[in-house]
Amino acid sequence: MEDLKPWWASKAIWTGVIGSLWGIAAALGILPEGLTQADVLTVVLALTGIGSVVFRKTAKARIG
Repeated sequence: MEDLKPWWASKAIWTGVIGSLWGIAAALGILPEGLTQADVLTVVLALTGIGSVVFRKTAKARIG
């Protein structure tokens, strides 16, 4: 039988949630001092892309 884990235990899900929150903050203009929307977009896209691949590769159980 395959191991299942709850959605909130998924590193890939949390990567997406955190990336989305930064994107929303950028869209609303509530970024920390010195950060531009372009800076945030570049970093968030890079980190969530890399994170999703790495976390999917290292996952031991499916989300159930």
